[in-house]
Amino acid sequence: MTNKSFIEVDFPIREVSEESAREKNIRHGHICTLHIWWARRPLASSRASIYAALTPEPKNEEDRLKKSQFIASLSKWENSLNKELINKARKEILEANGGVPPKVLDPFAGGGSIPLEALRLGCETYASDLNPVAVLIEKCTLEYPQKYGQPKRVKSGDLAGDKEINPLLEDVKKWGNWVLEEAKKEIGEFYPSDPDGSIPVGNIWARTVKCQNPPCGAEIPLVRQTWLAKKDNKKVAYKIIPKGNKIEFEIVGANSNSLIDFGAPGRAQALKG
Repeated sequence: MTNKSFIEVDFPIREVSEESAREKNIRHGHICTLHIWWARRPLASSRASIYAALTPEPKNEEDRLKKSQFIASLSKWENSLNKELINKARKEILEANGGVPPKVLDPFAGGGSIPLEALRLGCETYASDLNPVAVLIEKCTLEYPQKYGQPKRVKSGDLAGDKEINPLLEDVKKWGNWVLEEAKKEIGEFYPSDPDGSIPVGNIWARTVKCQNPPCGAEIPLVRQTWLAKKDNKKVAYKIIPKGNKIEFEIVGANSNSLIDFGAPGRAQALKG
């Protein structure tokens, strides 16, 4: 009789789902900030599912509860670099596979969540995708950090002596700044500095129609909504203001006492700082 894996018998769906949903709001340190991928799987569910699929079914009810609690803890974002938990998961996966790291293959790896977590859990991992963008994301996530991201000591040129650097990190900074400077040369004129020195980082693009009144002829933007931010603690919008045959805009922000008196009828809101 073939032995079953834990995931075939039980799985803490509710706990892992909650962590997967919470992960969507995490940006700092998450691979989703490397590049947008529209079908990226949560790291929490990927890590938990791989562990549950590569470890055996529980021996008894006590073992089932214990393992379910461990999987719930393993899925938490805060524990993704918890050495004690990760090493425990790796050890149990090795023991379940005769001391040999199991092979994990993901032929449609996309944003790389599953192979990343398989590597984290000590598996021999293979990933591929037909989309060249996905392949590049996977190489930057799975391959380059291991090939080029190992710390090394270099001469600092000062009295402090040698210092330790991450060559991959330094190269990303160097070429990232190069791309930024080259972009400024080409399109910097379209992002003029504001009076306070701040630089706009984006523009709102909209189609326009010309007013059919011959004396007017104003170009009217076609927009569905004018919110820039709409949260409980922060509401920012732009207001379209007609002035003769011209259209101007006013930003009404969270630190303003102005009334947002446009949008859906009867939905005017006073902004509080």
